[in-house]
Amino acid sequence: MRLKINDSFMWCGVKYHVHDFEPPYIYIYREDGDRRITKSKYLTIITDPTFEIMNHKRKKLLPEEEQLDSKKRALIDTLPTERRNLALEKMNIIAPILLYEELVSGDMYAAYSFVEKYQEYLRPKEQLENLKKNQLIERVAKKNNYSTRQVFRFLSKYKKSEIERTNHGIEGLVSKAHLNAHNRTDEVSITLNHPKKIEIILDTIYVRLPIEYVPLIKEELEKFIVKKKRKVSLLTENINILCTSRNLKPLSYDTVYKIVDRIDKYVFERISKGDIVEPQFLKEKASNQFAFAPLHVIEIDHVRLPITLIDPNTGVELGEPTLTLGLCVFTRMVWGLDLSFEDPSGNKVMRTLLNGICFKRAKEQYGTINDWEMHGVPSVIYMDNGSDFKSNYVKSMIEDVLRTELRYRPIATPRYGGIIERNFGTINTKFLENLLGYREKFSSGREVKKEARLEAILTLDDLRELLVHYITDVYHHSEHAGLPLECNTPVARLYTAMDVMGSLPFIPEEDEIYYKIQMLPSEMRTYRKDGIRVENVKYASQETSRFISKSQKKNCKIKFNVEDISKIYLLDPDSKEYIEVPSISPPADEIEGLSRKMYSSIRKNLIEQGQITKQQIPGSSLINKSKLLIREKYNHMVTTNTPARRRALSRGFELSVKEPEKKVKAEKVISTVEQLVAKLNAEKKNELL
Repeated sequence: MRLKINDSFMWCGVKYHVHDFEPPYIYIYREDGDRRITKSKYLTIITDPTFEIMNHKRKKLLPEEEQLDSKKRALIDTLPTERRNLALEKMNIIAPILLYEELVSGDMYAAYSFVEKYQEYLRPKEQLENLKKNQLIERVAKKNNYSTRQVFRFLSKYKKSEIERTNHGIEGLVSKAHLNAHNRTDEVSITLNHPKKIEIILDTIYVRLPIEYVPLIKEELEKFIVKKKRKVSLLTENINILCTSRNLKPLSYDTVYKIVDRIDKYVFERISKGDIVEPQFLKEKASNQFAFAPLHVIEIDHVRLPITLIDPNTGVELGEPTLTLGLCVFTRMVWGLDLSFEDPSGNKVMRTLLNGICFKRAKEQYGTINDWEMHGVPSVIYMDNGSDFKSNYVKSMIEDVLRTELRYRPIATPRYGGIIERNFGTINTKFLENLLGYREKFSSGREVKKEARLEAILTLDDLRELLVHYITDVYHHSEHAGLPLECNTPVARLYTAMDVMGSLPFIPEEDEIYYKIQMLPSEMRTYRKDGIRVENVKYASQETSRFISKSQKKNCKIKFNVEDISKIYLLDPDSKEYIEVPSISPPADEIEGLSRKMYSSIRKNLIEQGQITKQQIPGSSLINKSKLLIREKYNHMVTTNTPARRRALSRGFELSVKEPEKKVKAEKVISTVEQLVAKLNAEKKNELL
């Protein structure tokens, strides 16, 4: 949602109309009265609790049919034509088998559909009930010129993907060859540098040739790239001259042509224009060339910050935090962040996404001078190939909830994330370097780390507050070499774009809870007489008792928060809304705010002590008793063990660490003679005085 010229809205109980924009201000006038135009801060208006755009309806879940179709479209549309058609072809091959499995389970509609659509797989006068699954697979394989093993493989991949992510079975049929091609043991990489500027890496390609060919191909390709007229036939001839001189078998024209075809076309384009002047241009190319407006492309990545933090209660060292950052490529403004001791995970990505799409309220929360004006749902989110970014959970949040296109960097090419990598470097050199507890990023010696630990004085909350101040009041208003001269600060770049486009799209405050629930992890669970059981916690309520099923398994879709196990959210298939369901065993009020990690530690401790079995659910008294025992263990460990401190905090503990007692040296025994000498010396000293 966004405000546009001539839009009407309610603010402080009065109806207004939008006259014009002058970022960061907006010109408005009242519908009643003299219609005098007034100038107000845009962000102040849209974040006010009384603000409401006229005729705006809160976002609801889509109807089931529309939702399923939308999910399939979101996946298919992001694929290149060739890969999309191949995935759809495999889907069409196994479609009759999937329909057959439904009719075998007793679905009569599936039986009618099968006869209507796939009559060709039945022999003359053959009854559907006499058809066996293996017979059908053989006939499907024969008709489509595939082996039965291949069809079985398609079916297996589809079902595996469907289990991981409902209605996304087709994702398992998408070829992954383009992602993992260079992981083959018979492939070698060729790094192409600019022949006149060796420090510039133009591209990295992979070839399936003996290692002896690599230096020869590299030498000729680097010459070939910078030529004005590029003839593959001449390149083939030059490579083969070198091959002959090294007693290697010459390469065919087709082989050389395929190698050249693997070079990024963007490299040829930039060299033809003579644009290569600095090493960073290629680092930016993968995302920067496609960013045409604010919120068009957002880059997200993690980094371990080289600064040691301490616990606010005890002052003990907790180690270095991990920052997850989202950056708007067009404006270079920070879109969202998450700072914690948690390792990179889907949960950190979720918190970063929520921080990015919602209003930051930096002035209210941290007392910043300026507003943090970057917010909203982006068109494209760009990530690297880390397992935390490629999980189905992260894909589901971005593609299904935000309806945003998800793209990944080329594998093993970190330079393609140059924009956000340079932002991390700026944070290190311009911000962290001035704080106590900082160490040089590439300095890992014991003495350097020891010095950083001795200087550490900031807590996680302290660093978060200072970082928000730096981003909002300094970084967003500093000149940036990657921006045009006429608007060379991130904020100026944003305002220039808003002059043309109008305001940024935003999520109303009342809709934030919708996204917070939608972005939680989801599972399919069975609602039994005693409720829904998740990780040895039972959930039930009178409102949701109608979902109890005696025969149907996994009939309920739930969402859960790993940081608070006292409740789950259950999807009502009729209203398409989530219902909050509290835990009944243990009671919700006794485990409110308890994380999954903490609860898992409690159960493990009680099982080890023989207090409960693996299937039992601990009562509140046992939970409190176990909390005390675990806390004692951690307090014993954290005196000298930094990882243990971080684990303790991640499970919800407050540390109470005692400094180790210093050993008192035993007093030296003094002989009688020594006592007498000491007495005489003391008397002599007094006489002199």
